[in-house]
Amino acid sequence: MGEQRLIATCAKAISPMHRRIFGWFGVAILLSLFAGAFVTHLFDSGSGEWRRVLQGTRRIASAKFAEVWDDEAERSRLAHQIASELDVEVTLRDESGRTIEAIGAPCDRPDAFFTPTQDGQAVGKVDICTKNRGARGISLLLGLFTAGVVLWLLAHRVSRLIGRPISALVNATDAIGRGEYDVNIPCGRHDPPEIMRLSRAVADMAKRIKKQLSDQRELLATVSHEVRSPLARVRLLSELLRDESSAVRKAKLLDDLEQEIVEIDDLVGGLLAQSRLDFSALSIRSTDVLALVKRTIERAGAELVPNVSGKVVPVACDATLFARALSNLLENARKHAGGATAVTLRFSRDELVVEVEDRGPGISDENRERVFEAFFSAEAGTSESLGLGLALVRRIARAHGGEAMTRPNKGGGSVVGFVIPNPTVAVSPSPVQRLEERLEA
Repeated sequence: MGEQRLIATCAKAISPMHRRIFGWFGVAILLSLFAGAFVTHLFDSGSGEWRRVLQGTRRIASAKFAEVWDDEAERSRLAHQIASELDVEVTLRDESGRTIEAIGAPCDRPDAFFTPTQDGQAVGKVDICTKNRGARGISLLLGLFTAGVVLWLLAHRVSRLIGRPISALVNATDAIGRGEYDVNIPCGRHDPPEIMRLSRAVADMAKRIKKQLSDQRELLATVSHEVRSPLARVRLLSELLRDESSAVRKAKLLDDLEQEIVEIDDLVGGLLAQSRLDFSALSIRSTDVLALVKRTIERAGAELVPNVSGKVVPVACDATLFARALSNLLENARKHAGGATAVTLRFSRDELVVEVEDRGPGISDENRERVFEAFFSAEAGTSESLGLGLALVRRIARAHGGEAMTRPNKGGGSVVGFVIPNPTVAVSPSPVQRLEERLEA
């Protein structure tokens, strides 16, 4: 319940995330506009260069008008020239402020003015107004407003682009937490690549979890069915032992009981090995596989000496699982092929090959891959199956980066084994090995 409440809280927090991003973008745009206006005003008011240019222009214009102020025709011509060249409105006033001449609309609030002087005395005033001042101000404001709207629309698009797939991911993980593994995380081609990769990873994770749980349920159901048979025989044997008075018969029943217990123990051992593989609990260490193979053959009760080719080197593997794989191969040969006839180890630079040969009926070509399926039965309608043995061999080999394989034996029967790639590891020799090397030298 705590996890579900946490997921629900995250969903509520993320669902309006694109709106919050949208709002923050709007605030950022407004702050940017105010900051730009402030900086522009600061630099404009603090710059003396523009003031010097403006003052110089005023002095030149004032001097020109002062030269022609008393000549009405020349004064008017100069005013018209300025109005035409600069596309402005010019109003000429006398020293009392009375309008002498207006070119264009009269300037009530001039943008600039000149004061012609003669002998240090002002003789009049020239007011200059730019045309369509209000329209230009409105156009400037409209331009800034349009730029802000465009930026805000882009912010809305970006916020949705980020917020929508994250909300979909939250909903998908919420569904996975409820046990719904068929999740669909929609991704658009314009979504961020990182979000798309994360969505695919979550979908693949859900599929793997679903398959793993399905495999575990199937495995447990099948193992439960497989265990019932030896348990039923154990119960029967125990009842027979209670009623049996013959010592010889009791010894035979005890042997049969021990065999059933061994079979149950083998099933439990297979389940434990499966669990280690499911949780990737491998303990990879440098291992003397030749000595390990000899011990495994001895424990299986087979009187075989392993055939070795290549230079024997330490192998990086999980010794327990390696021994379980070889033990399963030997047990499979004993149950279905009359026993193993040879065990071969082939060391090479790139891989280690472990093979177990038998002289049994062999494996048909169509079943050569299916024998590695859990509880595969070669004959339909029969209760006898290969159990977990070869399926576990394949899983152990793949956990080590290798593979299990089978092929026909030249003299009849089959060869079943597994391969571990790149098995050699750099290890320091033990003190015993160093002593042996010195004695040999």
